[in-house]
Amino acid sequence: MRTLPNPDETVVDMPPISDPPPPIPDGITHWHGESTGSWWAILPGRGEWRLVEAVSRDHLAVTVDWHLRRAAW
Repeated sequence: MRTLPNPDETVVDMPPISDPPPPIPDGITHWHGESTGSWWAILPGRGEWRLVEAVSRDHLAVTVDWHLRRAAW
């Protein structure tokens, strides 16, 4: 049996989100992993695809937004 980590004991390098997160754009595949308990998305990048993980849907939306902005540079 796998025990999931306690979110209070997990180090996350993202500050709490106080504003509503941006919407995840249409065309971005994203899902909630039943086994992992994490939120996931596949993002286009500079010649490669990127798999990103987040602890919540809101964190995923912010992470997706950040990666898409960074890829646009």
